[in-house]
Amino acid sequence: MTILKCSATKCLYNENELCSRGDIEITGDNAHRADETNCGSFRDRATAGMTNSKAHHCGCEKINIDCKAQECTYNDQRKCTASAIDVVGCSTDGCNETKCNTFSCKC
Repeated sequence: MTILKCSATKCLYNENELCSRGDIEITGDNAHRADETNCGSFRDRATAGMTNSKAHHCGCEKINIDCKAQECTYNDQRKCTASAIDVVGCSTDGCNETKCNTFSCKC
């Protein structure tokens, strides 16, 4: 499991920069830069309609990450092998505005 710090404070699952979802998906199949990735699990807190419901009811520091960024150094068969990642996007209104700031292209 990977340590996650997340600054996407508008995400339903964000609790004090930790993720209450328990697992996330990083997208960006053809990414060559961090800006071409995003958190596919992001859900806008304002529009999700379940603000009182959390998937795992905790702010989890370590989570499983399904990584679709094929060119990332840390991607091993769609699993993130980085010891820690940073998902950024504190003013985001959608997953397209988030990114995995730890992405490192092996290209």
